[in-house]
Amino acid sequence: MKATGRNEGFTLVEIAIVLVVIGLLLGGILKGQELINNAKVRSVADRQNSLKVAWFAFIDRYAGVPGDYVLAHVHIIGAASGDGDGLLAETDSPLAFQNLTAAGFLRCGHCTETQTTVASSSANSPTNNYGGVMSIWHDSLNYALPTPGVVGATAPLMVHTGPRIPSNIIGEVDRKIDDGVPKTGDMRFNQYDPTGTQNPNVGECTKLTADGTLLGALAGNANFWRPANSRPPVYGNCGASIMI
Repeated sequence: MKATGRNEGFTLVEIAIVLVVIGLLLGGILKGQELINNAKVRSVADRQNSLKVAWFAFIDRYAGVPGDYVLAHVHIIGAASGDGDGLLAETDSPLAFQNLTAAGFLRCGHCTETQTTVASSSANSPTNNYGGVMSIWHDSLNYALPTPGVVGATAPLMVHTGPRIPSNIIGEVDRKIDDGVPKTGDMRFNQYDPTGTQNPNVGECTKLTADGTLLGALAGNANFWRPANSRPPVYGNCGASIMI
């Protein structure tokens, strides 16, 4: 008897099963990515909030400002004193972190700088999850405002997130703890990098229009953080500051 052969292909049921499996795999991957991003957002937000809590706890206990407190060396073991002028200059930031660490309000084993003439770096200041150096000082130049440049003690005191944070992550942090707009509220776009080598660019981190057709060329017009679906997509070197 002559054997008869037939071409066998996938049935509609088998194809449907394969498509369902592919859909489940893609859904799992996307969900996993969402969970990872949410964890990164929480980490950045929690770091900023913990610094603010430590800051006010220090003031409440010692009636002085970290990095400016003239009696820090008297009341805090291992702490160095500030000059008491009521203004935290850019180079006072490492001392502020040293005071917070010595007082037990901050965990930062390398925050040991006792001078006020040294720039912030990863050797004397906390860093964010992306390696950007954080700082805290009266910044009158780098934040997003329609008319920045307020000088002296009236300049806003800010906790800087540091650079290198992806635009979609920093934007979600803003929506989580503030108003989601990079030029308004207590959290704003900030182009400061203490090392001077990776300053975020407002035109790459933000945009003027929701659909992404126009980028935020000017700090005062930074209406939206650049999301993942904008043109071009996520930019990897962004930063912000939170007013204290």
